[in-house]
Amino acid sequence: MPFKPPVVTESDLARARQIVRSLAPLKGLTCDDADIVARIIAQSFAEGRQRGMEIAMQCSDHELQELRARSCAKNTARVAGN
Repeated sequence: MPFKPPVVTESDLARARQIVRSLAPLKGLTCDDADIVARIIAQSFAEGRQRGMEIAMQCSDHELQELRARSCAKNTARVAGN
């Protein structure tokens, strides 16, 4: 079975470039090297999203509703705690 890399979006690349710029040890990288690091980080975002979709596809509708309810409750508690 051939390896199919996940789709890296422009949003993934933008977030990854922001991370690369914010890390002091990476300040000395050339533009090409920084771009390579950013693309690797962006690929990890895409892989995480792809894995999340695979997990979601394996869940039943009831399980997804429970996950959404828990996630909403956590977000509400986080906002209320701020």
